[in-house]
Amino acid sequence: MDVAVFALAAHATRLGSARPVAAPRRIFFVVDRRVIVDEAHERAGRLANKLKAAEDGILKTVADNLRRIARGATTGFEDELPLAVHALRGGVYRSEAWARNPLQPTIVASTVDQIGSRLLFRAYGRGGSGAWPIYAALAANDSLVLLDEAHCAQPFLQTLQAVRLFQGPRWAHEPLRRCFCPVVMSATPPPGLEDIFRDESDDGRNSDHELGRRQLACKPATLTAVPKAKDSEATRGLSGVLAQHALRLLSDERRAIVVFVNRVATARETYRRLSDGEGIVAILLTGRMRAVDKDIAVRRLKELQLHSGASTTRDLQKPVIVVATQTLEVGADLDFDGLVTECASLDALRQRFGRLNRMGRDIDARAAILVRADQAQPRRDEDADPVYGKALANTWRWLDEHTNGNGEVDFGIAHLDSLLEGEDALTDLNAPSADAPVMLPAHLDGWAQTAPEPRPSPDVAIFLHGPRESVPDVQVCWRADLDLATNEAQRNAIESLTLCPPGSTETLPVPIGTFKRWLAGEETEDDSGDVEGATTGEKRAETQSNRDDGNGSSRGVRHIVRWRGAATSDTDVTSNPASIVPGDIVVIPTTHPGPWSQLGDLPPNASDLPATLDVGDAAHRVNRAKPILRLHRVLVDAWPDSMTAKATAQSLLTDLDRRYEEDPDNVAGALRSLLTELSTTDAGLPDRYSWLPQAARELEREFSSITTLRRECRLIGGHSLILAGRQRVPALVQQADSFSDEDDDASSRVAYRNGRPVPLRAHLSGVETVARRHAVGCGLPPALTDAIARAGLLHDLGKADPRFQSMLRGGSPWLTGELLAKSAEMPKSRAARERARLAAGYPRGGRHELLSVRLTESARTLLPDDADLRDLVLHLIASHHGHCRPFAPVVTDGEPSRVDFELCGHNLHWLGPTGLERLDSAVADRFWRLTRRYGWWGLAWLEALLRLADWRRSDWEETHDAGE
Repeated sequence: MDVAVFALAAHATRLGSARPVAAPRRIFFVVDRRVIVDEAHERAGRLANKLKAAEDGILKTVADNLRRIARGATTGFEDELPLAVHALRGGVYRSEAWARNPLQPTIVASTVDQIGSRLLFRAYGRGGSGAWPIYAALAANDSLVLLDEAHCAQPFLQTLQAVRLFQGPRWAHEPLRRCFCPVVMSATPPPGLEDIFRDESDDGRNSDHELGRRQLACKPATLTAVPKAKDSEATRGLSGVLAQHALRLLSDERRAIVVFVNRVATARETYRRLSDGEGIVAILLTGRMRAVDKDIAVRRLKELQLHSGASTTRDLQKPVIVVATQTLEVGADLDFDGLVTECASLDALRQRFGRLNRMGRDIDARAAILVRADQAQPRRDEDADPVYGKALANTWRWLDEHTNGNGEVDFGIAHLDSLLEGEDALTDLNAPSADAPVMLPAHLDGWAQTAPEPRPSPDVAIFLHGPRESVPDVQVCWRADLDLATNEAQRNAIESLTLCPPGSTETLPVPIGTFKRWLAGEETEDDSGDVEGATTGEKRAETQSNRDDGNGSSRGVRHIVRWRGAATSDTDVTSNPASIVPGDIVVIPTTHPGPWSQLGDLPPNASDLPATLDVGDAAHRVNRAKPILRLHRVLVDAWPDSMTAKATAQSLLTDLDRRYEEDPDNVAGALRSLLTELSTTDAGLPDRYSWLPQAARELEREFSSITTLRRECRLIGGHSLILAGRQRVPALVQQADSFSDEDDDASSRVAYRNGRPVPLRAHLSGVETVARRHAVGCGLPPALTDAIARAGLLHDLGKADPRFQSMLRGGSPWLTGELLAKSAEMPKSRAARERARLAAGYPRGGRHELLSVRLTESARTLLPDDADLRDLVLHLIASHHGHCRPFAPVVTDGEPSRVDFELCGHNLHWLGPTGLERLDSAVADRFWRLTRRYGWWGLAWLEALLRLADWRRSDWEETHDAGE
């Protein structure tokens, strides 16, 4: 990552010349282990912080060069960020801050599923398809993909190579020739690679050199078969012996032990057995954890000095035993004194032993390898391990054949390399790797159609992990303020989620089969491995609803919400497992009966106080850089008793419905007093409530008057209040999600400094300026640059519709004035937006960009003379909210208004429905002509330059006056 960033900085000298910046601006570090993704993200974050803070020397030179590249110019770059850093590890709706700026030097740490699905126009975890083309464009253009441990991701490597081929000149009439460079990083490179850089120095054989100490270190491991660990008793039998071996390894010298297992269920049971004991610290680390909980576990490891480079002695008050799945085996910068592992394929074991005496310390490192009886000698081919195949049994036999006189195998790097030298059967010892299907132009034609998505649509999963049965995830989070018992309660729940949508840090990845069985009320155990996209042995879940069993008894109906962003409706409240599909974002009320442990690895107090599972306010503040405060009886009752503000909040919620109806100012005043009290309660708060005083201070500053506070707080269902801030927290902006283009409402409602709206003309000219800067900074030719800039000038003409202007003023048809592009008066809640729409007479599902196309066509002299560039401008306008790829949405407009607008001396006008949903409207034909001209990812790239200009201008308008 460091090398790639430095190489990019060196290209800044090309700015302003005839040669565009050719080095990749986006560096994707991809590995299929969630913990390692986060570790790479943290490492990149340290680099970014050093660059941002640099004041002199080569570091300042590099930082300023990166700022120039981010600006796309050699002047005016001083306020730009040198390097942005983000992580993609199970994205959720609108969790896409990495896609902020096409010019920005960026490092993105990601799993294969997350970046692969975005590359192929099918972003996992999104509530809607509108932004899919943007993610595909940014992933495939000006990008470097560092595929770590590529031998574990052979199908995705093949897919990357196919994408690179299809971006070539053979597949586009006018290819944009953007950089797309996949790079493999592996100690065991996959076959077929020709250009390989190897370490051919003698450092690894020199005991006085750091590399030599690491590679020559001795790591003896004993072999043990566990006869009772088989069939239905496999988890119980194996976990007990694993725990015993871990305890036996403890000594005065070996104070830190790691236990690796192949299944999430085995990890949980082993951890349970160890945590029941006294005198040790047991830590569980799996990929089935929320980011907020995983961060706590990893922070504990660092506090215990288990990272590489720590002292050669373990100064631990208590011995530490870490139980982990595959999530820790690859690349984790941790160093243990002893290791216990379940047998796996040889390549997986070699990775795991990389965590044992990683630094080559002068200690007596020891290890133990255990195998289940039914896997040491499988009776049938179908009994082979679902993750490691026949390689697990082959590896066990190979290890048994290569033990020394003490019955041990030395897993030291140098010693194992000598054993494997010339080994003919090595491929039989490594985990099986399927090939990706051959990618065809027909696949790309299907994927490029994002709005509407065709049915059937090519499955991207087999291009990421190969054609094998795999178990995708759903993302799960909990909310304590939801009640789904009645239709009215369900509408209130969706209203609450609309104001505080699920965020990436609060979600938990759960295999879809496991979740379906939980939803059906069945006992379930996560017997899956912990590698994204890996096969498992679990059967498909039953899809019956969890209703009464017909005998008058019930297992307890579990209703959940499938969160689909702005498209979420009452029909997404369900108790039917059959309605759950891969990639769903599921919200569970904490009032449901557990056990939550079936779904993931959660804090120990979750079962005793379920409301603590709700971290929605904290996640909202981080993910959107805006404070929010949800006041609901269940949430407030979970606050620490030491908080004096707890009683104040409980009093505020008492008889809330009646009090709000009688005197809303009185309720607003009480809320104001609560904010003041909360803002001063820093001392002694648990970590999970540290956000509360900060959010209170931010909300108190923003809503300084009772009138504003009364207008902005939302009463939900008569029993809870939600106060959502509009102004962003400056310290959190860079990592936050800033943008929404899902619908007209969201794209036209933003918080502005001092509540000032944004005039339409100022917004149009502003987007034109940013779009031109994007195009120039990317080195596009002048004609193409002018076309993109012109689309920016014309993209929002449709907002001149008098009915749309009425909605921007809260639905009042009598208020007039300067035409607006955005306004803080656009209603925030779903119900209020619908009332404003009806009052204004605006059609349901109306699309201002379609009217923009018709207005532009009424003054064709505003368009380029070249027919292809005219096509491009009209398509960019039509698609700037993600539609018209290839078809325009159907809008029924029974009473259209006449629209007139003067721009650059041209009179633009339109009366009547746009009619662009018709097959003969030229929208779809234009899309396919341009796709053939610029390529699948090329057209998406041109769209992204405009759409991100619109987003960036809106982002800027939130904190500046439009006239500045």
